[in-house]
Amino acid sequence: MAINEADLQRDLQNAMRARDRQRIDVLRGLIAAIKNAKVERQVPALPEPELLGLVRKELNKRAEIITYAKQAGRSDAIAQAEAEQQILNAYLPQQLDADALRSIVSAIAAELKTTQIGPLMAELRKRHAGQFDGKLASEVIKELAR
Repeated sequence: MAINEADLQRDLQNAMRARDRQRIDVLRGLIAAIKNAKVERQVPALPEPELLGLVRKELNKRAEIITYAKQAGRSDAIAQAEAEQQILNAYLPQQLDADALRSIVSAIAAELKTTQIGPLMAELRKRHAGQFDGKLASEVIKELAR
């Protein structure tokens, strides 16, 4: 699924019609982050990889909230952050599993004739932006280099 600002605005309007307070808040926060990034970079629109990066950043904020809420014993905050994560996850493409990532990384390594992490990660990001977990990809590349 490709993500773009028009879809986010449409989803926000639909959430407003449905009076879905939580979805409204999440989408408004994401749209505000996108607008801030556009102003900061002085561009009329952000490319999809950057939009996906902003969605991931919002997801990471929720993960941090969950961590602190667990320490504080706040089950209400945990439930809210998890629900917000589900809303945001809908805007990310399907993630590659470890086996698929291994085969893709192996193919890229053979093509580039290297097992160095820098060039492999750069090429992986170019071809499969937003479709993989960076930590998992790093582990796969290190495994391949051995």
